[in-house]
Amino acid sequence: MRILLYSHYFAPFSRGLPNKLVRGEGRHRRNFVRIAKSPLFCLMCAALAGALISVPAQAQGFGTTKKKIVLHRKLPPTAHISGSSFEVQVNSHGIQEDIGVDLKSMLETELMKDDVRLRAEDKNADTLISCTVTQYAQPKPTTSTQQTYALGSTKPQNETVTRYTGLLTVAYSAKDRRSGRTLDSYNVTAKYDDEFNANGSTKGGVTGTITNTFNRLKHGKSEADTPPTDAELRNKLLHDVVSQIASRLVNTDESIEVLLARGKLDDANKQADAGLWSRNLETLETMTPFPNKADDAYRLYNIGVAYEALAYASEDPKAAKKDLENAAINYGKAIDDKPDEKYFLTPQTRIETAIAHYKTLSEQPTQTASASTGSSPSTSSSSTTTTKSTRSSTTHSTHAGTATAAPSSSSPAGSAAKPAAKGPALTNDQVIALVKANLDEENIIDTIRNAPNVDFDLSVNGEINLANHGVKGKILTAMKQRARQGSTHKASAQ
Repeated sequence: MRILLYSHYFAPFSRGLPNKLVRGEGRHRRNFVRIAKSPLFCLMCAALAGALISVPAQAQGFGTTKKKIVLHRKLPPTAHISGSSFEVQVNSHGIQEDIGVDLKSMLETELMKDDVRLRAEDKNADTLISCTVTQYAQPKPTTSTQQTYALGSTKPQNETVTRYTGLLTVAYSAKDRRSGRTLDSYNVTAKYDDEFNANGSTKGGVTGTITNTFNRLKHGKSEADTPPTDAELRNKLLHDVVSQIASRLVNTDESIEVLLARGKLDDANKQADAGLWSRNLETLETMTPFPNKADDAYRLYNIGVAYEALAYASEDPKAAKKDLENAAINYGKAIDDKPDEKYFLTPQTRIETAIAHYKTLSEQPTQTASASTGSSPSTSSSSTTTTKSTRSSTTHSTHAGTATAAPSSSSPAGSAAKPAAKGPALTNDQVIALVKANLDEENIIDTIRNAPNVDFDLSVNGEINLANHGVKGKILTAMKQRARQGSTHKASAQ
């Protein structure tokens, strides 16, 4: 081996050596043989050979040294807090008591962090935010054995896999205390489900509806490669619920570390590093696809990242939603072409959550700046938040949370009295969820009456299904009355 390495890599340099050494005469030959046999010389030869051999190999992948970038995930709110003060009330009867205490504390902190004008009050607040913890489960991890194939082996081996799961569901609503009008309501769910073997996560941290907040990448390794402790899993679920609620009420700007595939994609990655996402996308899409589908999957994944970055930088909710859909399509194609790459799975939930958010936002009608109570403070807050971001978003900061914003100077004189009109439809399933969340009858009826749009199934079968799930009496009557008023119902009509 030493002779081959010498003859291949060092023979060209022998022309400059003394003749006696080249001919191997006398003590010169003995000295050279001694050097060639030394461990240091062998190590140098092996390193040089390895470096030369690895140069032409540019297989696509994430590599040992991970390439990471930071995306600023900016989401405008789909609703607005009235005034500048809020109170958070959490009901968690029959469920671990400290869950409710921590949820209240974390939500107050998150809202005030994202909107500096807001303050938390226990009495006489402008907005009441009610949360009912309907389900919390964090079962003990389960261990199983499955067969797998080691690299280079044709015989299956037994592998121990441990599964970690968790679930937290919360029925949330926000109400303007002065008018009694419901500003927003939603059933929030956070799930965690992942398996771990000796090498880390087998799914890359795929977690139901949990966001990517906790998939931070450290030292080239994802936290998803490490099983969560009981406390970490509990905090993951709480933080995800808090993030979902906060994103509906205030502007949020979350920094997310994302992996980029490497190999022959490194040149295009330089454009991503510089924030030139449109150019990066053009480069990747016009690049000749790699012949091997498994290799080209990484190009498609990077295209997904580019679309996602463009979506978060967009000031137009409809354009952002379109970019997110394109990102999801390319992430999906990457998974189809290389289903065993666990890091392809990580963005899916993040994208689905953002698409759902922008879908709600795009369905909202044109509003004037003074259309909803407390919109002026929201304008101020939005400007403050957006100024801190890496991109200028003047339009977004002035009219955060609206699908389209008309300047107040051009609004009709009477438009200030008009509230938000048509929005996401309230359905049978959502009413059932409110009942199962043990919300009081008065609040449920108020939500039904003030819903900007409804899509109730009040056929015979629909009513039977509602009754089987506890929806009856005054609640069912309110649903029928609201359905007769039509989808163009205005909240102010109540």
